[in-house]
Amino acid sequence: MKFKNIGIEQASLGSQILSDNALIATIEYIDPIDYYRTSHQIIYKTIKELFKKGIAVDLMILTNELLNKNLLEKIGGVTYLVHLINSVSTVENIEHYNNIIKTKSNQRKIYLIMDNVKNDKITIDDGIQKINDIPQIEKNEETLKEILFHTLQRSSRGTEHKFEMDILNKYLGGVDKSEVITIGGYTSQGKSDYAIQLAMDFSSIGKKVLFLSGEMTNYEVGRRILANSNEKNIMDFRKNIFYGDEINVLKSLSENMGDGWELNIRKVANIEDVNKYIKKYKPEICFIDYLQNLGTENDYKEITNNMRRIQNIALKEEITIFVLSQLSRNKEDTRRPKLSDLRGSGRIEELSNIVMLMYWEDRLKEKVKQRMGGEKPEKLEINIAKNRAGTIGRFELDFWPEYCKIKSPKIKGDDNYND
Repeated sequence: MKFKNIGIEQASLGSQILSDNALIATIEYIDPIDYYRTSHQIIYKTIKELFKKGIAVDLMILTNELLNKNLLEKIGGVTYLVHLINSVSTVENIEHYNNIIKTKSNQRKIYLIMDNVKNDKITIDDGIQKINDIPQIEKNEETLKEILFHTLQRSSRGTEHKFEMDILNKYLGGVDKSEVITIGGYTSQGKSDYAIQLAMDFSSIGKKVLFLSGEMTNYEVGRRILANSNEKNIMDFRKNIFYGDEINVLKSLSENMGDGWELNIRKVANIEDVNKYIKKYKPEICFIDYLQNLGTENDYKEITNNMRRIQNIALKEEITIFVLSQLSRNKEDTRRPKLSDLRGSGRIEELSNIVMLMYWEDRLKEKVKQRMGGEKPEKLEINIAKNRAGTIGRFELDFWPEYCKIKSPKIKGDDNYND
């Protein structure tokens, strides 16, 4: 069978043993079954398992893990692992290696489908559908002329996704495909409400949105959406307090949003869940709430690995990802968060296209009184602390925490402005 390249498989595995970057580039793209040799499938599966545990992969660690599983001799022993490493000319070719592996894997899948059609195991229509379901691998690389032409085409439209909050467009001009936007803040600063507000705004203008939460159930997110939509105190849902015809109004809202919006909400526990749901729902925009809840260790290495994988997913799937990040602080510390507050938690700042830091001063100073609804909005400060496009700065948003609602402030001259 021509649908294999053992040398390339060896170079791919050897690169992963030698380089974390090569492993990151492989982990979201290649499945164990994509390798032709059973021994290579075993080695790659073991590497993936170590990676998921946050364990750095090298020759000694991999050898010990295979030995503990009684698989070392099955794959050819330590000698074969050393051969894999020696087969690598440069780890920089990892994407080329992986493209060949994926292409050969898909060729084998197509061959098997056609064989099943030939032997009447499946119908021709089923066979065509199965072949169409196999993702396309290789794309023709653009020339400089094509890149510049397509850049001008896209620039004439502006960014792919515009915000409903004009003040965000003023500073950011919207957000684009493949960008990672980090929303950072201290505990209880409204990060989740901000993310849900943005998710609702994008959904309401026809964007396909996926909201992934590592701390809230689907129903907790649903309550916040309903509270926001009808300006109803979130605590009323917990206390089963509804007035007049509110239930029917909320039911109608639910049906309209459910039928009109492409917004999926899912609970996640780790980065594998994130990748699974993104592949399943194929969103244009994804929100991850929040980074430090993806996994078990919550240390520098795990957070960095997860952030690198999120960046890799955004680039490969060409989607925009908003990721929320917790900031630590001393109880007495009520200062504004700074970009440097992210640096102790992994390479979040480095891997983000945009970083927004949230600061709800009155909440930190414990000045916020119980809100029943109808009060003036709280002031929520947003600091655009990093923007690869250039514009940074601070501005305030209006925040009604009881409604989980955040909007641009009304300014003098607006028809609805009230002093």
